[in-house]
Amino acid sequence: MVPGADAAAAAQPVRVPDDLVELLTVTQRRVSRGVAAVLAEDGATLDGYRLLRSLAWGSGRSMGELVAALHLPAPTLTRLVDGAVDAALAYRLPDPDDGRKVVVHLSDLGRTRLSRLQALVQAHESALATSLGVDRVASLARALADLARAED
Repeated sequence: MVPGADAAAAAQPVRVPDDLVELLTVTQRRVSRGVAAVLAEDGATLDGYRLLRSLAWGSGRSMGELVAALHLPAPTLTRLVDGAVDAALAYRLPDPDDGRKVVVHLSDLGRTRLSRLQALVQAHESALATSLGVDRVASLARALADLARAED
C-alpha cells in the first residue's frame, strides 16, 4: 500500500451517477441543507418555514390539506402545527363547513415571521443563482416545476 493513498482517495470528490433519481436526491439534500442552515440562524426549521408558507396561501387549511401540500406524515405535521400554535405563529379554528375538522390559520405574528424567513431564503437562493448562473437556475426551476405538476 502506498503511504497516504487513503488520504488521497478521501480527498477525491465522489462521482454522482447521472441517473435522474440520484441527481434529484443529491441536489435536493444539498439545497435543503443550505436553506436549513440559513433558517437555523433565525431559530427556524425548513419544515416550519414550509408550513408557514403553506398557511399564507389562502384562508386556512385543514390538516389533510397540509399533509398533502407539504408531503409530510400526519404525526410530523401535527407536531409542526402544535409548535406553530404554541409560538403564536398559527391558530386553529373549527371548519365552518364541517365541525369535525379543524382549519389552521396563519396569525399576524406568523406573517411577520414568514416575511423575515422568506428574506433569508431569498438571499440564499440569490447567492446560489449567482454561483450557478441565473439562467441555469431559472431553467432548472421551470423543469422541476413541470416535473412536480406532472404528478398531480
